Amino acid sequence: MPVMGPDIDKSAMIIVDMQNDFLHPDGAFAQRAREQPEKKIDMAFLASVIPNVKRLAAAFREAGRPVVYIAQVLKPDYSDAAFPYWKGWSERKASFLFEGTQGAQIIDELTPGKDEHLIVKKGYSGFSNTPLDTLLRNLGVSTCVVTGVTTCVCVSSTVRGAVERNYRVVLVKDAVAEVSREAHEAELETIARVFGDVKSADEVIKTLASSSRLAVAD
Repeated sequence: MPVMGPDIDKSAMIIVDMQNDFLHPDGAFAQRAREQPEKKIDMAFLASVIPNVKRLAAAFREAGRPVVYIAQVLKPDYSDAAFPYWKGWSERKASFLFEGTQGAQIIDELTPGKDEHLIVKKGYSGFSNTPLDTLLRNLGVSTCVVTGVTTCVCVSSTVRGAVERNYRVVLVKDAVAEVSREAHEAELETIARVFGDVKSADEVIKTLASSSRLAVAD
């Protein structure tokens, strides 16, 4: 079989879990970081990806390529959670990604466009028990350009889900982040070694721009 890599002309940008509870100063992660400093949750690093995700979304829209949002949204009793909520989030004193709350909403800087899709998931992977695969097939997508948080959990799970369904994957290294920079860097190495291409936001935007210019020339 011929080796086929990512194809930017058949790509979609996947934005994973850019929600208030992960990123907002008043969200659940920030609250936990303040209350449990021993957890060493690097909120500054998590928030640092917002400008690059925003730039990438604008570039994809300008190129006429789909931008798809993934969000984890749960019932307050976690009865629909397809992940081990009891590992670290069993405390019920504060909400975390509860449906209908501000925390579960996409951050204001990245509000989805009126015609863009928002896929709700109940676990870590954007592909698990969601219509994401159907949506991408219907849009003619073969390459997923993945961004969001957190690198080692929901982003990584979504990358693996994409590969298992034979999508080509580009992970944007400066548009994903983890609670720990060290864990983030280690996960990038694993993904680059096994699952997909790891590129910078500038590299992806340049590729999109070049493809658009070639299309106009044709």
